[in-house]
Amino acid sequence: MAGRGVDIKLGGELDEEILGDTNRVLERAGYDAYNMTNLERRDALLRMKPEDFSIYEEQVRAFLQYMDEMEKVRELGGLHVIGSERHEARRIDNQLRGRSARQGDPGSSRFYLSLEDDLMRLFGGQQVTGLLERLKIDESIPIESRLVGRLVEQSQERVEGSNFDVRKHLLEYDDVLNAQRNRIYEQRDRVFTKEDLSEDIEEMLRVELQQRIPQELNNPEGPWRLLAYLEDIQPPISWNDLRYPSFTMRLLISEIERRKPAEGATAAHLRRVLLELAENAFAAEREHVMKSFNELLDKTAGTIEEQRKERLDSLDAFFETLEDRLEGEQPVRPQELAEELLTLARLPGTRLSNEQVRWLTQDPQRLREAIEAMIDTYLLNFNASRMVAALERRVGESLNLRPGQLNGMDWNEIADTLEREAEALFDRIHERLFGPAGQITRDLDSALEKTDDYLTEPDQLLDLLSMMATGSRLVFDRKTHRQGLLQTTRLRWVYLAAQLLGEVSPQEITRQVLEHLEGAGEVLQQIFGAVDAMVLQQNRVTLRQTDPRLHTYFKDALGEEEFEQVADLPLESLSEEQREIVESVLGWWRQNEIYRQLLLSAISELWVDYLTRVEALRVSIGLEAYAQRDPLVQYKARASEMFTTLLSEIRSAVIMRMFNLRPRQAGAAPAAEGAMAQPAPAVSNTPAGSNDRGTKKRRHRH
Repeated sequence: MAGRGVDIKLGGELDEEILGDTNRVLERAGYDAYNMTNLERRDALLRMKPEDFSIYEEQVRAFLQYMDEMEKVRELGGLHVIGSERHEARRIDNQLRGRSARQGDPGSSRFYLSLEDDLMRLFGGQQVTGLLERLKIDESIPIESRLVGRLVEQSQERVEGSNFDVRKHLLEYDDVLNAQRNRIYEQRDRVFTKEDLSEDIEEMLRVELQQRIPQELNNPEGPWRLLAYLEDIQPPISWNDLRYPSFTMRLLISEIERRKPAEGATAAHLRRVLLELAENAFAAEREHVMKSFNELLDKTAGTIEEQRKERLDSLDAFFETLEDRLEGEQPVRPQELAEELLTLARLPGTRLSNEQVRWLTQDPQRLREAIEAMIDTYLLNFNASRMVAALERRVGESLNLRPGQLNGMDWNEIADTLEREAEALFDRIHERLFGPAGQITRDLDSALEKTDDYLTEPDQLLDLLSMMATGSRLVFDRKTHRQGLLQTTRLRWVYLAAQLLGEVSPQEITRQVLEHLEGAGEVLQQIFGAVDAMVLQQNRVTLRQTDPRLHTYFKDALGEEEFEQVADLPLESLSEEQREIVESVLGWWRQNEIYRQLLLSAISELWVDYLTRVEALRVSIGLEAYAQRDPLVQYKARASEMFTTLLSEIRSAVIMRMFNLRPRQAGAAPAAEGAMAQPAPAVSNTPAGSNDRGTKKRRHRH
């Protein structure tokens, strides 16, 4: 067929080597062989003497033979194409006809049709069959009539129209994705080209908070999930001497300041307030954990009953057919029946004794009772172990249950025992933290003794709250067989902070959170600016050597005249006011580039995943027709919902990372081409509070 890279040449294919050797003979004879046609080459060779061919005589004769054979084919009429049937598309028929009479060569084509061909059978074949019956024409006689040709063309037109409608319908599916693709690409282009992305980020943050905060406040468990989410996206910031609390810590600091007496706070007052907050936080967490644990115990009781019923139903079906299977034409071995029974009862790791296997044939009822007892024991032990593991994982400490302490109990007794042990565990933790020699009490007293200024500064209160929430304990590392200190969480402030929110409206909380997060962004901008300015100073890079794109912002901030005065000076020679302006510009620039990277990364990653999910939807949407629903309408609706979810996921991905990025080490501000080679400031997902004051070079073993 056409377009397959193969051209049909009358006379066969002429080898390129033969043609090249023939051209050499003609060139030697004085002809311009490479600008001659094959007919001109043949005439020139026929005028030459055979001895002029030299060592290329065989190749010349092959060329002349090729030309003679081509002339014979031309005289016979060239290539004749025979079509065994007509295609449903005229384009394919025309391509087949086009294989003959190409490039001025003679040729012809002819199609032979049968009334049983698909095209004739589906479109117009009945009319021709009826015509043959009326005229009583023998079926073996070929028919050549313009009527048949017109019927075929009409059939092809109907098929092409149907195919066009199908393609048009499929195009409507593509239009849905194309519109979404255009919107995503417009956003990516705007991220690439827009200079200042702060307004876009603020809008994304505002939309996310306006959607999430009312939803979390209506949660039956309370607003602690909202505070936990805010703690994840914006943990406390600690960088050198710069501090900025999380929103949870902000609530606690406000509560401490609210309790401050009018005559001024003393160390004793601050100690009392902090210990009271810590005990309230512990009590709130204890209440939350015990409530969740009791709900899980109640839910597990229903789960045990459902699982027991399913297993007993399987036992009923097994023992109802047991006698027939033992006495059938092909009786099953008792050992095989025992294995099948344990599989139905879902008792992993259990094996029947020889005596119990004999009960299959001798006393099935006794075996059934034994299996029921095994099921009860297994379900109780398995679910009790799950409850213990869940509580220990949540609290981070062991219940210290005695071996076999829960044996022989029903589930109500097990639940009561676990509840008592959980309360006892919390009592032990409370004594360890808040007793006369409690860890938190001791650490707080030690911290308050070091300075007299821990009374009013929010940064210092943040340090105290963070110190009280974390601790360390001695653990044994099984890999290294050494003891070491493991940092642990002693308090979780979110449950107490959730109580401090009170009855504040969602709109007011949204305003407070948005204002707080905007402040966190400003603090991060200060950090980025200070780090970049420090690198400029260390590498002796002047303002003129930085990225030329920064020069405009330096001129706007400093003034063009002042910029020209300090552009070639080292950074340490600038005044304090000028350095603050430079750090502000560098911080804004760095933060803006981080926003750009976050947006592009989130859009690219989630868009690729979205395309996969949309393709899966497109493949499966045809099943909607079985429910008497239009697949196209359903596809548009679901694709629209998925696209809305995609935009929400992009927004969440950016917000989740934008406050967690910290400079990992000293990098460099953007420098101009040709300036001193400088690495870009490394930015990592380092948790807030981790402050890399410097990294030591390590020796590597080879």
